[in-house]
Amino acid sequence: MINKKQFTIGIDIGGTKISGVLFDGKNVLADYVLGTPKDDFNHFMIMLGAVIEPLLAAAKKNKKKVAGIGLGIAGVMDKQAGKVRKSPNISFLDNKYIRAEVEKKFSLPVKIENDAACFVRAEAIIGAGGEYKSVYGITIGTGIGGAWWTERKIFEGAHGTAGEPGHIIVDFKEKIDLEGVYHRLMGRNPEEMAARAYAGDKRAEMAFLEFGGYLGMAFANIINIIDPEIFVIGGGVVESSELFLGEVKKSMLAHAFSPEAGRVKVVKAKLGEKAGAIGAALLFS
Repeated sequence: MINKKQFTIGIDIGGTKISGVLFDGKNVLADYVLGTPKDDFNHFMIMLGAVIEPLLAAAKKNKKKVAGIGLGIAGVMDKQAGKVRKSPNISFLDNKYIRAEVEKKFSLPVKIENDAACFVRAEAIIGAGGEYKSVYGITIGTGIGGAWWTERKIFEGAHGTAGEPGHIIVDFKEKIDLEGVYHRLMGRNPEEMAARAYAGDKRAEMAFLEFGGYLGMAFANIINIIDPEIFVIGGGVVESSELFLGEVKKSMLAHAFSPEAGRVKVVKAKLGEKAGAIGAALLFS
């Protein structure tokens, strides 16, 4: 576990924002958020430093050492090399040895992980999945990510790329994956679509119900293969979950093979928008 005299910093790097927390193993003591640059790696490193520096200052003010910096990054990681292999929404990070860059800049140990895996780690350890041994978490925001927590760790698969629910094919006629269906139905603006649905727009309401059906189908596929105890749903779209969560459960039960599928819980995340950053900080636990 984290030494009580030491804090850790967790950074959640997504397509739209960089969120950071100063964490003591149990509580967030400070946090900071800036927008993710769209232009190049050098600008990105400046902005990343601008998030980390006030958190280091907060630790210094509390007279605490920082044990390390965890980075949760949207994309596929080579954790052994400390490199981003591919980041779909932040392409200038591709093939960058970001661990070494941050270690050099701040003279602290750094660990990297996929951002959705960090979200799941946090929810499985101190969030909505804390009472369960097998937790599948999914984040629905700019894109769709996820991971499976089992045996007290993230299951990575043979090549470190397991846990990508957004790329489960759910429409075989059109050959579209879950993320593709999500973007098609939400028009890349789920917040606006939710506002329309709450205002009584029937098309928007139907879009969420249709997405819920596809998401439930994806959950059924996951149940059929790994049989988790609980699904935890996070990301920006969870604020509108009442528009589709009932349909998710209905579709999941309709498509799952096992008669035990009804025992699998589907819940909203507990830790809110800081979950990814908390999970990154927990890489040092």
